[in-house]
Amino acid sequence: MSLPIPLTIELRTSRGIRHVTAEARDLVYGWEDPGGFKSCQVPLDRPLNIQPDEITMYGQLTVYDGRDRTILFDGRLEDPSRSAGPDGQVWNLTAMGGHAHTRDRTLPLIYIDNPLAGGLDRIGINAAGGTDTRGDDPGGSGKDAVILQFPQGQTLATGARVAMRYRAIWDAGQKLARIDYSWDAGVTDAGYTIEGLAGTGTGTAQIPRAQTLTTTGGASSPRVVVADFDNGRNVFYVRLVRGGAGVTVGNDNVWVAVTDMSAVAMRYLANGNEKTTGYGPTVLASEVVADLLGRVLTKYDPATSTIAATSYAIDQLAYPDGVSADKVLDDLMALEAGYTWRVWELGPGGYRFEWVPRPTTVRYEADVTDGYDSQGSGGELYNQVTVRWRDSAGRVQATVRTSSVRELTAAALVRQGSIDLGSDVGSLAAAQRAGDQWLAQHQFAPNAGRLRIARPILDIQTGRMVMPWEIRPGLIRVRGILPRVDALNATDRDGVTVFRIVSSEYRTSEGAASLALDSYERTTPRMIAGLIKQMPSSRRR
Repeated sequence: MSLPIPLTIELRTSRGIRHVTAEARDLVYGWEDPGGFKSCQVPLDRPLNIQPDEITMYGQLTVYDGRDRTILFDGRLEDPSRSAGPDGQVWNLTAMGGHAHTRDRTLPLIYIDNPLAGGLDRIGINAAGGTDTRGDDPGGSGKDAVILQFPQGQTLATGARVAMRYRAIWDAGQKLARIDYSWDAGVTDAGYTIEGLAGTGTGTAQIPRAQTLTTTGGASSPRVVVADFDNGRNVFYVRLVRGGAGVTVGNDNVWVAVTDMSAVAMRYLANGNEKTTGYGPTVLASEVVADLLGRVLTKYDPATSTIAATSYAIDQLAYPDGVSADKVLDDLMALEAGYTWRVWELGPGGYRFEWVPRPTTVRYEADVTDGYDSQGSGGELYNQVTVRWRDSAGRVQATVRTSSVRELTAAALVRQGSIDLGSDVGSLAAAQRAGDQWLAQHQFAPNAGRLRIARPILDIQTGRMVMPWEIRPGLIRVRGILPRVDALNATDRDGVTVFRIVSSEYRTSEGAASLALDSYERTTPRMIAGLIKQMPSSRRR
């Protein structure tokens, strides 16, 4: 049989291209937001005893509009299977959209890290009795510190030193881009030096920062790649050195406390080139997205991709235990809730990727003529949330954020959710930001539901009527629903309700698209996937 609508199904492998539309019993495909093209299922009438050249694991499946070749789905075959029964022999093809590439690799990634949070190790003390510890700053700042000390009575030769090393960037196979720290000391003595070094793990390290000890200490003074140390350095050291003549330490004041440590790893631009300048004390979500494209998501085409600039300054983002790109993108959306990501059609240079703001204006006009059901969702209202995170000393911390929710206030009820940032993303500022963003999304009861579209509807953006299979992410105004207060209602109550389309599934046998509005349908697989995403990366493997 052939499809009753003007869609074409194309299979591509290294051995050739073949159109299989005439053999398709049905066609089901869809997209999600975030994510882009989701999956596609095609049952084909084919004999089981022949292995077709065009059906192979990771071959390409494309669905396009036969009228103008607009791509409606593009992805790779992952689960071709075969079955036989009273209705004949069938090859069941399942393809996943380009978003699946975000789960292809799990690897350690460091963007910006506080070495005190982990990754510090001692590299030896060449003067017996010297100590390197971690604890509260003895200078009274109240900050966590690396404390390097030559205790009273210790005999020091010229060059005696005690040091600690941060190697998480080295372990991740990345490079240093920026190092920084502050320090204070218990003595003023030009015979001792506090040094910050950039090394390679082997061989001689460079010393981009060196200062003699003084009780006034040293404030933040960052050193950056190219300007202060060579490209290719991947290890950050701090050490206390006896630079003067040999001496016996007369008291316990010969110590230096290193605080506010920061290490920024070199990032890639979206085109795969190293970024060698412009590093500050924080990182933006859009810069991380560009690095993912240049470093990990190499099947995406930077020339056709879009990365919208973000503004929130992230002060801690490190995954020493390994992470996949989809988990990084989830974390970025927790901090930048106004943004989303999608992966669309495959071009000559790869899939087209976009990191863009969520839509804020109505794109489609529809009604409930073809079918609508609402799940109702008072359970989505929360006015408190506990955010778990890990501080710079490796301790598990929790912060509580609150908001005002009209319905809960009227009922004198507190509903408290929880967010676990795990051991990967950890700072108080990030935890507060994630909590506030989460509460903003749970301040209103969503008019969540599913809308069936089986006829052309108005696309305000293009100014034309579009078929159900042409619908893309955006806001949709649906007439015929009793309006309720909703975060996406763009105007006061006027008999019109506005939703965000979070997914669409089109089935050719029905000639209709099923749109998920405001939130995904509560299915067991989706709930399990949500729980897995909340787990730290090291526990998900």
